[in-house]
Amino acid sequence: MGKDIDRDGKMPVFRQIYNILVSEMAGGLYPVNGKLPSEKALCLRFDVERNTVRKALQILVDERRIARVPGIGSRILPPGAPGKSPAPASRPAADLGGIIILITQVDYLNSPDGESFHYRLIHSLEKRLSRLGYNLLFKPAGEDGIVAETVRSAAPQGIIFDSFNRDTHYREAAGSGLPCVSVNHYTPLFTSIVSNNFDSAYRITERLTGAGHEKIAFITGKSSHQTNMERLSGIQTLYTARGLSLRREYLIPSDWTFGSGVLAAERILSMGAAERPTAVFAFNDDLAYGCYSVLERQGLKIPEDISIVGFDKSDRYNGVFPPITTVDVNLDAMVDYACWYLENRLSGQAPAACAKIQIDTTICDSGTIRAPA
Repeated sequence: MGKDIDRDGKMPVFRQIYNILVSEMAGGLYPVNGKLPSEKALCLRFDVERNTVRKALQILVDERRIARVPGIGSRILPPGAPGKSPAPASRPAADLGGIIILITQVDYLNSPDGESFHYRLIHSLEKRLSRLGYNLLFKPAGEDGIVAETVRSAAPQGIIFDSFNRDTHYREAAGSGLPCVSVNHYTPLFTSIVSNNFDSAYRITERLTGAGHEKIAFITGKSSHQTNMERLSGIQTLYTARGLSLRREYLIPSDWTFGSGVLAAERILSMGAAERPTAVFAFNDDLAYGCYSVLERQGLKIPEDISIVGFDKSDRYNGVFPPITTVDVNLDAMVDYACWYLENRLSGQAPAACAKIQIDTTICDSGTIRAPA
């Protein structure tokens, strides 16, 4: 097995498999409208992992030599079959079938205290895609046209979006015809993997009110972000069910960063003693720890003097602050689903139809919720 492959040569193994299959197709071993051997059979023949075979088959798909038919296999197409043009000759052979673009907003990472969620997401995607044999091309997107330009220059196999982006960026990606997936933001244009923000915020607020807190400060995120709106909706639903009023002065907007948490804490401390919140629910851990740092510096004890809860379960502050009660959005599960979907779209085994896949969250109780003094 694998005797056809020169593993010590300079040509990538998947390219060698591609060349062998093209030669065998040209020689009539696999007739038009016939089928190639299954992925499993090719893996056994060449003694390689499945992803190596898939990369070779994807080149054949790009060149319209075969069509991947779910449940049937790889069907041989007649010469000149209509569809996608052959891959450009200028595209490096080592990169064929290997690039996935990650689109993220420029302002997610444009400061030293940028959101830890996005750093973790990028790192997790890079590791997962690397194991699958793909290269992640990270692209901060600002102006319109950047997605279309990146697709033209990089010739990727698929596109992943990190959280909230411009509608024009989503439309550019959808118009490319490539498999696309959005992580942490729902768009009707393609499949989206999201966490259950509504339920998480509802349950956290339920715990805080159940502990006796009536004056809760909510450090929210950017108003235009879907995650922010969903969390607010969960809070409002709980308040309505309990006959409570959500006071405007306790809604403190932010830009999601540690620095915003610092400013929120200063605002909380400026309130009169009778009006000062007895609990803080921050919409991510960066905000929560920014707030925590100021409250602690001013001599307040957590949770004895004020309860505090975060969101997203960041390990960025381990060893700097004690752990706080937070929400684990199960980022690894979101990444796994996103990569699974892309991989199966590329192999023709997943439908192109849009879907919303919602990941359940987990409340991690570190004891920073306590009844008000």
